[in-house]
Amino acid sequence: MMNVVQEIKQRADLVSMVSEYVRLEKAGRYFKGLCPFHTEKVPSFFVFPERQSWRCFGCGASGDIFSFIMRKEGIDFKAALELLAQRVGVLLPRQRVAGERWERLYEINEAAAQYYHRLLLTSPAGEPAREYLRRRGVGKEAIEAFQLGYSLDAWEGVKLYLGGRGYTADELLSAGLLVEKEGRAFDRFRGKLMFPIRNAKGRVIGFGARTLEEGALPKYINSPQTPIFDKGSVLYGIDRAIDNIRSQKRVVIVEGYMDVIAAHEHGFREVVGSMGTSLTQRQLLGLKNLTSSLYLALDPDVAGDIATLRSIELCRQTFSREVRSLPNLLGTTSRVEVEIKIVPLPRGKDPDKLIREDPDEFARLIEAALPLIEHAFAIAKDKFDLASPRGKSQAAENLLPLIAELSEVDQEFYLSRLSQLLGLRERTLLGLARRLRSTATEQIPRGGERPTRTVTLGDTLEEYCLYLLLRYPELRERVEELPPEEFERSENREIFAAWKRNPQPEAIRESLPPELQEHLDRLLSKTAPELQGKELERALSSCLRRLEERKLRARLIFEAEAALESGEDPRRTAERIASLQRRLAALGSGG
Repeated sequence: MMNVVQEIKQRADLVSMVSEYVRLEKAGRYFKGLCPFHTEKVPSFFVFPERQSWRCFGCGASGDIFSFIMRKEGIDFKAALELLAQRVGVLLPRQRVAGERWERLYEINEAAAQYYHRLLLTSPAGEPAREYLRRRGVGKEAIEAFQLGYSLDAWEGVKLYLGGRGYTADELLSAGLLVEKEGRAFDRFRGKLMFPIRNAKGRVIGFGARTLEEGALPKYINSPQTPIFDKGSVLYGIDRAIDNIRSQKRVVIVEGYMDVIAAHEHGFREVVGSMGTSLTQRQLLGLKNLTSSLYLALDPDVAGDIATLRSIELCRQTFSREVRSLPNLLGTTSRVEVEIKIVPLPRGKDPDKLIREDPDEFARLIEAALPLIEHAFAIAKDKFDLASPRGKSQAAENLLPLIAELSEVDQEFYLSRLSQLLGLRERTLLGLARRLRSTATEQIPRGGERPTRTVTLGDTLEEYCLYLLLRYPELRERVEELPPEEFERSENREIFAAWKRNPQPEAIRESLPPELQEHLDRLLSKTAPELQGKELERALSSCLRRLEERKLRARLIFEAEAALESGEDPRRTAERIASLQRRLAALGSGG
């Protein structure tokens, strides 16, 4: 039975969809064009209609329709699934159940945002909110752009307004606009300055609200979690910042709503906000496909420093992949792929205040942002008592994992620097590093039993490879440098990436959208004769060899097409093709 991912691929015309982004020309059975993912003058981007796949022989990017849309639109698999399903007319299973209900919640939130906005602009009761915004320097354009609003200081303001437009109390409760107590439902937001929170597509999914009473706590409250709102998964202002993040190739993360608004008012339109809480992994994963440069401009008070440390650790975990690090330091560890910098804000000035007082200074501070490792050293010197054994140990435990992510040359430099800072020998630090790595290694529990099916010849190469890895997690070290991009099918690529993060089946399952969980279950349900020792090694080696062989065969096609295009000396072309054929022959013989 065809699953939803396969159904989308069958309905999608890969050539037609790619042509919306790339000018393609037919070349035999294939199509070619200039790669949309790197700058080139000679086409090295090929689309293979029969295989429903694409590959660039210049930058090495490859995949299927899902991976193409993910890279081009800067979105994750789930978002690509939703976009493509809509394009080709496939209704997702969860949409069939919840789609109408979710759409109703979007409508309710949009109607509430318009209601609150109108109250702020025209209601006499909204004067305290208008005065607050004037005092904070927020202009009319920003009020309109962010659709700021005001909630009446009444028990049933939004309830009566939306109720009169056909929305039930139960629906308003589901949207988080009402709270229920002792059988009575009333407005959650009363007498507050309202900040509509939008997702990346610009739809209102929830609200932030600030009290206007002096000294009242808490200053801010947010919508509760609803079917369409999870505060830990969205960044404030992402809808307005997303295009600028792509074009400027960086994102600046601040904490508060007012920080974001001030930044956008003064031209810093790549700024988004964590809404006053520590960054979450889900928030950062939403940025991973948009940019490789992450700047943290969090409030510089003590809480800000603590939040920065937490954010640094989170960034390290989110934007990392497993690689072979300096052997005598931590062995196999993580290396950060993204550039992470800390904007050194002066004490006593949050981004909102600094930007409004001196936007040029804020711009200079962004340009002077410290690399993560430099900021970590600065915090360690300030936070820990480096004269005491405990302080030295704490500093080392915080800094060594970050040093381990650097290039080998930088590792050597910062290890020496840490040795000098703490007055400890490098050998001592290396010993501590190994103990830290040993402590961090988790045992992989066995999953529960599942119905099984036998691995057959009908299974694809990629699926058999995944089956081996899922069943034998001890193979992890053998494929630590295998990039997910080696898998052409996006569903296999997503599962492999999740497996590399944590090979425990339940952890993989929890990280996947429902549409991929079915595919994972199918892989986990396979069975085959037990493999051990050399047999297992041979099976995996064969899979990896065949993946490489597939890539080389595609390269042969490219070389032949490129030779015809360029009119190159046939002898040079023949030499390159012969070299590729020798490599293929070596792979075929197990060499």
